[in-house]
Amino acid sequence: MVREHAKGDVLRVIKAAGDPSRPMRLPFPNRLLPKGSNHLYVTVADGSNHTYKIECRPNGWKEIALGTGWQRFYLEYKLQPSNILLFKHKGRDDFSVHIFQSPGFERTYATSGDEVVDVTPRKVRRIRTHAPEAPWRRTGCINVPRSAAVAEVEQTFRSEHPFFIMHITKRLLGTHFLPNVPHFRDDVNDCVMVTLRSGEISVRAVYNKYRGKRRRNCGAISKGWVGFLRKCNISVPKLAVFEISSTHPEVELLVKFLDFE
Repeated sequence: MVREHAKGDVLRVIKAAGDPSRPMRLPFPNRLLPKGSNHLYVTVADGSNHTYKIECRPNGWKEIALGTGWQRFYLEYKLQPSNILLFKHKGRDDFSVHIFQSPGFERTYATSGDEVVDVTPRKVRRIRTHAPEAPWRRTGCINVPRSAAVAEVEQTFRSEHPFFIMHITKRLLGTHFLPNVPHFRDDVNDCVMVTLRSGEISVRAVYNKYRGKRRRNCGAISKGWVGFLRKCNISVPKLAVFEISSTHPEVELLVKFLDFE
């Protein structure tokens, strides 16, 4: 089922999960995807914000067939053939999906790799209030930059700490600071000392929040960042995973450098 839409409207598709051994076919016009694109990025709208990279191909002009990656998504979210999926096109190759137990009841549960917290279905559109979470209750990736390599790491990397992932590009290797670093926590002040640690290597650096309204959720690491790269012998582009192991009394980031294609 496809909702009728006018120019500028958001396109949504409602489909049964079906048999995982068969490709999922979505009646989205393939012109929605960037030219030459052969993958979708599907984010599960369940609060975890897990993003899956799923291979796709056009099936005629008005349909997209999902391939490699679809079965993994199906199994990790423990779908049943009768489950109802609501796909929403967010733009270009980005989609979100809501999972329903049956018409009118949305599923809320962890993926197969996590402990199940709540499997009780809830009615759609029900207004709910949530108690504020403790600062360290949430773990997992706190940012998912738009990149196939990052999406793959975000899905497979396991840590007891919140973490974020950044591309250390060739351009960033030539600068004296690391920009666009997400805030570690709301109560971490500006101009704070940060310990960067990679194995036995430890370097002190400085974190500053950006000023003004633009990029208000980001900052930069400087004064020690270049020395840290030099000690870690990083001279070619890498993916860097930053685990936020501590914010009190001091901020400590555990850094792992990964190769990517």
